[in-house]
Amino acid sequence: MAGAQKLYPRGTVKRIIKAHSKRPLSKNVDVLVFLDYELFVQDLLREASINSKQAGERGISARSVRKVTNALSDDLVRCRIAYANSKDEVVGTASQID
Repeated sequence: MAGAQKLYPRGTVKRIIKAHSKRPLSKNVDVLVFLDYELFVQDLLREASINSKQAGERGISARSVRKVTNALSDDLVRCRIAYANSKDEVVGTASQID
């Protein structure tokens, strides 16, 4: 009987994460990152499927995936701006108290 196929190389994933985070990693962080990646891809395909159906396309195309990723990046930029503004307000409020 053949063994189960590996989904991804754990050592490689850990090395990449460690290089980008420059922090110590917990024992199973690579598993969590892989599962987050899987959920992201699943959501991306679901949204791309909805966009392609609304556009009248037969299946998911690169264009429908690009639309979703552009919308996600726009949302991310808006969130970062809102976070930065709220952080400035909190800092400003704290300095006004002194």
